[in-house]
Amino acid sequence: MRYSEWLSMRTTAAIGVMLLAMPSCATSLRAQTPECPDYDPADGIVWGMVRAAEGGAPVGGAEILVRWADGETRAQSLRNGLYIVCGVRPGVPVIVQAALENFDGAGVPAQLEEAEILELPLHVSFSDGGSAAITGRVVGRVIDRQTLQPVSNALVGAGDSGYTGVTDGYGRFQLDQVPPGFQSINVRHLAYGETQARFDMPPDGTLEVEVRVNPTAIEVAPLEVQVLGVRSIRLERSGFYERKDWNDRIGLGSYVTRLDLQQRGASQLSHALAEIPRLSFQRSSGCYGSRCAFPVFSGSGANCSQLRREGGEFLIGASIYLNGVRQRMATGGAVMGIDDLVKPSDVAGVEVYTGSGDLPGEFADMNAQRCGAIVIWTGR
Repeated sequence: MRYSEWLSMRTTAAIGVMLLAMPSCATSLRAQTPECPDYDPADGIVWGMVRAAEGGAPVGGAEILVRWADGETRAQSLRNGLYIVCGVRPGVPVIVQAALENFDGAGVPAQLEEAEILELPLHVSFSDGGSAAITGRVVGRVIDRQTLQPVSNALVGAGDSGYTGVTDGYGRFQLDQVPPGFQSINVRHLAYGETQARFDMPPDGTLEVEVRVNPTAIEVAPLEVQVLGVRSIRLERSGFYERKDWNDRIGLGSYVTRLDLQQRGASQLSHALAEIPRLSFQRSSGCYGSRCAFPVFSGSGANCSQLRREGGEFLIGASIYLNGVRQRMATGGAVMGIDDLVKPSDVAGVEVYTGSGDLPGEFADMNAQRCGAIVIWTGR
């Protein structure tokens, strides 16, 4: 239920007096459910007061966010700090958090039964300077240390900010506005208990981690954090990681990072990419480069491996993009290969798409739709 919808039917004072004065809060709150659009009575309700962490004064106009692994619902607190959030998913861990402009409150974990009404006080802290400080982001996965399977519906938080993330069905999570320096990462799950570990957060960057947890019945160190590396700023801004995360889930595209190239130890980019299924590199009789090789996907059109002219451009093999700009790989009948374009040591990441079935729109030129595309990103 949005604040504007609620406010149009009740005055702030009337609602505050009605809800706080009724002897049975459950009866009073349940009476409000028709005012929540598309509200399922089997869902839960969270309500309470939002107060300042310093002094306890009511906080009006705060945004209330209730988040679970695959969804969320929102509301706003009234002028007297009262809030009600309908449509809360029952039977799964949720995080309830209040925020006002640049100031956030700690995320409070909860789990509602079907049709349960839960009173949950929330607080917003105004003790720091808001979002002026340089912060970073933590992305990663929570997995079972023994089975290496993802752990879903785990609550995750960093430092003293409470739990602000919930792992999805793949164990993935994201924590924003994490201060730099040594911080703690906190994980809470019914089957794994509540655990904590330390990590060093870089300023103004994205840290990728893998969190390994043990069931509480196993008497060993319950939490292990392995830092997988700091993500490339260029790849973050270009949407590389978002495309990779999404396509990994549905099995489309192939992605190579700087770490992958270092582990493969290839002296030429074509050698490292040749491990990708259906991708091979061929040479042309018109090649003038010492390492001339152009990419061809098996199953693509027969003319994809032949030098041809379309408009004012000579084309051969898959389309090549460098930092988002399509490259001319053939001029006047002479062909330049992918190894003439860039060295492996300069590459931050590579995206490989076989054709129209997996191409993102920004790389779907006419040639790429028939013959595929290779997108190369350089820099840090």
